[in-house]
Amino acid sequence: MEEREIRKVEIDPDTVNSGDYFAVLRLSGLGPFIMYGTGSHSSHTVMALRIDGELYICESQDAGEWPQHGIQRTPFA
Repeated sequence: MEEREIRKVEIDPDTVNSGDYFAVLRLSGLGPFIMYGTGSHSSHTVMALRIDGELYICESQDAGEWPQHGIQRTPFA
């Protein structure tokens, strides 16, 4: 991968809608194996969802890098 000058991108939460998709690239754990095996440039995907006016990121995972197993929602902020 080519090195990029931009290391962090700030996303205005007001521009994110329910159903927006984010492709995640993790170069740790199983991420590289997933990308190699699938031919993808991402190893994980998440979706934005507004619940009662608050923005969340929703995902399903096996708790390898997070304390919770299964489907979870995390406040966008």
